[in-house]
Amino acid sequence: MTYTDTDAMEPDDRLYGGAALADWSQADLIREIRESFAVVEPRGAEAAAWFYEHFFAANPRYRKYFSGDPVAQHRRLFQAVRRIVDDLDRLDEFLPYLRRLALRHRKFGLRAAHYEAFGVSLVATLAHFCGPRWTLRTADAWATGYGLVADVMLEASAEADAVLPAFWEGEVAEHAMLAPDIARIVVRPLDDAERPGPYVFAAGQYAAVECSELVRAWRDFSFAGAPDGGEHQGVEFHIQSGRVGGVSDALVNRTAVGDRVRIAAAEGELAFPSADRVDRLLAVGHGTAAAPIRALVEAALVRGDLRPTTVLLVSDEGPHYLGGEFEALAGKHGALSVEEVDGDPLAAVRVHGAAAGPGGTCGAVLVGPTAMVEGCRAALIAAGVDPADISSDLFD
Repeated sequence: MTYTDTDAMEPDDRLYGGAALADWSQADLIREIRESFAVVEPRGAEAAAWFYEHFFAANPRYRKYFSGDPVAQHRRLFQAVRRIVDDLDRLDEFLPYLRRLALRHRKFGLRAAHYEAFGVSLVATLAHFCGPRWTLRTADAWATGYGLVADVMLEASAEADAVLPAFWEGEVAEHAMLAPDIARIVVRPLDDAERPGPYVFAAGQYAAVECSELVRAWRDFSFAGAPDGGEHQGVEFHIQSGRVGGVSDALVNRTAVGDRVRIAAAEGELAFPSADRVDRLLAVGHGTAAAPIRALVEAALVRGDLRPTTVLLVSDEGPHYLGGEFEALAGKHGALSVEEVDGDPLAAVRVHGAAAGPGGTCGAVLVGPTAMVEGCRAALIAAGVDPADISSDLFD
């Protein structure tokens, strides 16, 4: 479905045509936004595609920021809007999520004009798919709500910009193949002249990387090793080549030592639950998703955290590429066991989730494709593991 000029102009006038049409109570504002969004939600994929068509037609100069898979972009957009709508009355979820979203987009240099353009297309999309349900009151509710969202995100970005750069220039210090399609790449972040200091990250986190071959195309990769504490430390990634022409393919197959890349600020909160919560640990990693688990185990060794830990290395094709490295870590740890799983790990997860013993508690880290992570999470909860003690990261 395509939009018309009339579709584009009518919601634009309603959104920015003057003073607010109503003095909203919080409850009324949230109700109007949720009820109108419920009309659009069943057609989410279609609405997201329509949004981008409208946005790029109105703002062709912004197309350069969207170089990834369009289907994935559409899915992420709708998921973000749905989460914001769901969390409007839960500030403890709403505000941290918006701040994370803002920090995630800092590398693109977004400013107020970008947010305004996005808002115009968002409201145009909602108006189009709401049909007769769209009223001046609905337009005012979304204008008010979106204005609050944009203000929070712009403020979070400004606060971060005053402290840290949005990304660091980096140099490839090491590049070696760990498997036919998996490379170990170590990047040495370079000091920012205006805000000098080391690149800061924690085991379990990830960062977006841009290579010189694909400018403005960023791809997230988890850190494969714990910080070494050095002033000019390198950061290690394990990258599978992926689709031809993508960032992963370029980094694995057409990048060499000495090449320049950019690395964004670290993100993510993947971590083992603390020792005061659980007395044994389970980690499940599929393919290169085992790399952040390796970093977490390394960090635990440094801290002296030697709780009994089981790592399930999941592979769809033969031995896992990190099997030898985890066996070496087990030799240093003393209470670390490593199992390689070919295919679905659910059976093994159920066994280990139920094996805490009388009075014992288990915590888990799950990293991999959505279906695997969600299945393992459900199995652990069914086995009695507290959901608060399950940390996960998706590698879709």
